[in-house]
Amino acid sequence: MKYSTVIFDLDGTLLDTAAGIMIGASYTANKMGSLKLTENQQRSFIGPPIIDSFIRECSFSESKARKAVEIYRQRYKEKGMYEAKVYPRINKMLELLLEKGYKTAVATLKRDDFAKDILKYFGLSDYINVIKGMDHLDSLSKTDIIFMCLKQLKENDFSRVVLIGDSYYDAIGAEEVGIDFIAVTYGYGFKNKEEAKQSKHIFIADSVDEIIRYLKLYDVDRNL
Repeated sequence: MKYSTVIFDLDGTLLDTAAGIMIGASYTANKMGSLKLTENQQRSFIGPPIIDSFIRECSFSESKARKAVEIYRQRYKEKGMYEAKVYPRINKMLELLLEKGYKTAVATLKRDDFAKDILKYFGLSDYINVIKGMDHLDSLSKTDIIFMCLKQLKENDFSRVVLIGDSYYDAIGAEEVGIDFIAVTYGYGFKNKEEAKQSKHIFIADSVDEIIRYLKLYDVDRNL
């Protein structure tokens, strides 16, 4: 095994959370008296820190954006997190990682308690050793959160760690920490391999099965 630890992004990597995020962004912008968000604007909320998205797409001041985040998160807690679905073959991949003895973690810019709740709701938390997300003050970077995962896992050999994610935030976080990065194109951030190639990566996967094959999680002739 080249790696001993696999860290995942959440939105666009393990779960398709687009519906809850996009509906929540539109709902919040409307409640805050902003102009109606286009579909592309709603989609741009997927991945980046939520407060940055409200500042960027709605031209809110930081204080107004923080108020928007409160409204968004209340709606997300009540409805949004359940408007998601697990990507095909994620469960199988996590089962194989567990079977092979890998340490696993989730490092996400989604708020920490929401990340834990949504992974539990969709039955994925039992496969994951450590789950770390954004604090209540939105003060953490992806790099900070990855380091938090590694510290809790007591993983000191960064050459044995790989991060799997769908966006430049993931790629930059992995590079700043000094770990390998696998880019996936089935999520929201990288629309295709050409975009993913602009990031520092060791592999680009168009599907979960391609990750399974790259990590050699099962024998070639094994029927899965």
